[in-house]
Amino acid sequence: DGMLTHVKNPCVRPDVGHLVSVEIVPEDRKDLPGQRKWYGFEEHAPLFQHVGVLFEGKCIAFVSLPDYPISSIRTGQQVHRISRRKGHRSWKVALPASRQSPPD
Repeated sequence: DGMLTHVKNPCVRPDVGHLVSVEIVPEDRKDLPGQRKWYGFEEHAPLFQHVGVLFEGKCIAFVSLPDYPISSIRTGQQVHRISRRKGHRSWKVALPASRQSPPD
């Protein structure tokens, strides 16, 4: 339906305080806007702070997907040094995508 949904369960307030980002990698770099062509992906960050909600012990965030064909989607969380001392860890995951552009 053109939306990417991220869910973290269980989730607590400190989970949404770290930088969670989504990188959308197109099949063709030419589909990216402006400077994003140089990077090779579109980035949505910080994810939960801007487009997410925390309720009943779960975090949910929504990202609109672009109209171009997507090669992969990478999501990760960068945890700062002070938070690592408290037991938080950085992570990153990449998922292949098969979303195609809608037919004309």
